[in-house]
Amino acid sequence: MQHKTILGIDPGTREMGLAVLRGRELRHFGVRTLRNGTRPYDVIGLARRIVLATIETYAPDIVAVEEPFNLPTTRSNLLNVISDELRERAQELGIEVVELSPAAIRERVTGNPRATKIEVAEILARGGFAQLRELIPKRPKRAALGLRPRDKYWLHMFDALAVALAAGHSLA
Repeated sequence: MQHKTILGIDPGTREMGLAVLRGRELRHFGVRTLRNGTRPYDVIGLARRIVLATIETYAPDIVAVEEPFNLPTTRSNLLNVISDELRERAQELGIEVVELSPAAIRERVTGNPRATKIEVAEILARGGFAQLRELIPKRPKRAALGLRPRDKYWLHMFDALAVALAAGHSLA
């Protein structure tokens, strides 16, 4: 069976996670910081350039994108525009696009639609991506304190990897 190359994207307005899978082989992973310019379209343009460069380098058969939450905030609206832009550019290039909700992704990857981001990362590291284990942030001593922004950084990539894996599961 021929494995498809899947580009998983965790879109964001500050950081965007990317992961490229071919079967169970992780070909590329990373987090790109989106520097906000003076206008919203600056961040949209940067996200577009990053994704198009990744598509050009890895030639995915499928682009899988995590659906953003629809909240009544300016940042949420910008995230929706970024997601729409990424989807439309991939479709223009003739690439199949798969959009999955966060709950569907967690359900397919962990079996639990309410799994936390750290739980998803831990399951991915145990499930064949051990090389990523050191990128998982340590759980806070007190859950109420949460994670610091620098500790959350790599969770964007784990989300993108989970998106790619969940999209691969939908093919099976």
